[in-house]
This record gives sequence, structure tokens and C-alpha cells, in this order.
Amino acid sequence: MEKAPDDAPSRSIEQHPDDPAWRADALGASRHSRLADEIRPAVERPDPEAAVELCADLTRAHLGDFALALALLTRPERRRAQALVAYACTLFDFARRRGVDGDRLAAINRWEYTLDEALSGRAVAQPIFVAMSREQGRRRWSTEGLDALGVCARRRRATHDQPTTVQDVERAALALARGFGRAWLGAPLPPEIEALGAGLIRLDRLQQLGRETAEGRCPLARTEVGDAAPIPPAEPLLLAEARKECQRLRPLFLGGARGLPTLPDGYRRTVAYALFAGLALLTQIEEADASLLITPPRIGLRARLRLLARARWVRV
Repeated sequence: MEKAPDDAPSRSIEQHPDDPAWRADALGASRHSRLADEIRPAVERPDPEAAVELCADLTRAHLGDFALALALLTRPERRRAQALVAYACTLFDFARRRGVDGDRLAAINRWEYTLDEALSGRAVAQPIFVAMSREQGRRRWSTEGLDALGVCARRRRATHDQPTTVQDVERAALALARGFGRAWLGAPLPPEIEALGAGLIRLDRLQQLGRETAEGRCPLARTEVGDAAPIPPAEPLLLAEARKECQRLRPLFLGGARGLPTLPDGYRRTVAYALFAGLALLTQIEEADASLLITPPRIGLRARLRLLARARWVRV
């Protein structure tokens, strides 16, 4: 993949990591640490089916209420999406880690370098790369899309704790949605769907507002909420800005609904489910009290199944 300008000097000397913790527990330090137990060590003879299972487990844990959307894909496309989610969420975990900035950059470089090797046909035993390589054989990944994910991870690394302005939040989410969509589908997403994807990314961060802020990673702009730490004095300001962010997101979701017919066949109902689930969560956040900063809003199982049925039968 094409090297990003800010990592060219260091990436050129990167070698395979020798630390087994890097290979076996890539998500151990993140807010998604519940996924750490699912990352399995690299093995001498990788099992492609075990790699598929791992990526599916990571995707369910990472996507939460939105994981059910993938049930509306064909089996091959579901596996492709799961491999990409597993790859991307680990990549961004490196960007979010505490510690020296150079260490975060080196971890991102190694992850991308190893993917390059796997996609070029070299044997790489880490299960996520086994799954990515298998999908490459079925349909080539978009190099441009994968490179865009790496650029987004580096930018996330550089703005590690808190974005500066609302515009920074908007640009970063849109770039990530654009890169992920290009990597997955191999072609640019329709503009309305890119905007919806950006809205879903920002919504995920709102769901984790309390936890992220408590850990010093407030997802809301510094110009709107200051440093937002500690939480108790900043609680009213955080809640007020969360509601404002919901107001900014709702038009993106409504625009996404208009963009559903522009998607290729086979993806529309998946995106429709994500749209319906996102609107349900937006309403919860808008109506939430201070408990929003303690317990992330969720959609119950019955409600998810209703949304699944609605998406399955929606006419688009």
C-alpha cells in the first residue's frame, strides 16, 4: 500500500514485530479490552475457518447493536465485512493507546506492513491477516481504501485525547467512513451514504461518551466543552453538547435514507438496519439524563429483531 508522508522514514525500517503480545493481544489496551480474550496467538499452520470465526467474534463485540446488520448480507459479503472490521478496529486501537507517540506510530506501521505482506501472498499466521488474505483471493481489496484507513489512524494518533473543533470531528468521521466504504466495496460510496457512515461513527463515540471522557479521550470538541475533565463538574455541559451533536447527526441519517436506492443490490438492507438502529439510539441519547455518562445506551434484543425485520422488508 502507498506510504503516508508522516510515516515514511520509520516505516521503511520496520520489521516483523517479535513481541508475542503484539501478535496475540492486539486489542488489550483499548476501551474494547473485552475483545482481548478473543485475539488468538499466531500459529504455525493457520486455520482459515478459525480465522473467520475470530473475525466474526470481534465484529459482534465491536459493533454491538449494529452487528445484526451483517445478517442481511450474503455469507461471502458478511465474512468480508467481518475481516475488515477486525482489521480496522485493531488498527485504531493502536492509535488510541496510551504511551509514547512514536510507539503508537510504530504499531500502526507494523500492522499495515504485515497486511501488505499477507495480501502479496506471503504466509502470515495472525488470524486477522489470514482472513484478509483469503478475501483478497476472492475479490481484491481496494488499496486506496486500505491506505485511507491508515491515514485516518495516524490522524487519530495525532489528536489522541480530544478533537479541537466540531469541524475536526466532522472531517475525521467522514474520512473514516469514506475509507472504510472504499475498502469494503472497492468503489466510492454515494455521498449520502458516506455522510450516514460518518454519522454512525460519531454516534458510536457518543454512546461511549462517559467512558471515553473518564479516560481522558473526550469525543466532543474542545471548543464546545473545554477539557471536560473531571466529569462531575462538566456533566451539564457534556449532556448539553451531546444533545447538540444529536441535532447535527439527525440530518445525516435522514439524508442516508434518501441515499439507500443508490447503493448496490445486496447492501441496501444492511445499511437500512444501521440507519434504523442509529435513529433509535439518537432518540435515546437526546432524552437521556446523567446516566448517559455511566451506562451507554443500548437497543434491546426484541427491538433489534424488530428493526431487522423492518430492514429486511423495506422497499428500496
